[in-house]
Amino acid sequence: MTTFEDLDLAEAFGDFEPQEQPTRRRAGWITAVVLTLAVLLVGGGLAWLALSRGTTPTATVVAPAVLAPALAEAQTAADRVEASSLDGTGIRAASTRFVANSDLGAIYVATGASGRLCLLAVPEGDLSSTSCVTPKTGAVIVLRPVADGPGVALVTDGGDAPSADDGWTQTPSGLWTAPAA
Repeated sequence: MTTFEDLDLAEAFGDFEPQEQPTRRRAGWITAVVLTLAVLLVGGGLAWLALSRGTTPTATVVAPAVLAPALAEAQTAADRVEASSLDGTGIRAASTRFVANSDLGAIYVATGASGRLCLLAVPEGDLSSTSCVTPKTGAVIVLRPVADGPGVALVTDGGDAPSADDGWTQTPSGLWTAPAA
């Protein structure tokens, strides 16, 4: 039977001579280069951000009545929507104006409680649906409750109209409609 004795490392593997560590003459130089590159990257990123903000076109926030002239008119009986159809929409009842009938039902333009410009569809016997945007020049509101269902869009001055290639057509009331896909 073999017994193991505690051996000293020097006895087990021979004598070790300490090896010299390589000199680190360039450590300060490498640190300076890395810090310089970091400063250049951060400075370049901030400069790019500042320049890109200056070239981005900004849309001007305006009153909803400027974008949808129907909102400047007095509300008539045809413009009123039942309170039950407005539940949960955030739309002010006094701001609804009838615009047209479509496959989605009666379409109204309105303002939300936070001053947003909204489209409201009130179908017969079904829940109403709404879509709102911040009233800015060039705003486009698209209301399509079901992805492959019919849709309605309101394009304000300066806004990009939906593509006719996608089935959108403009109505006499200024709305754009699309049939169910």
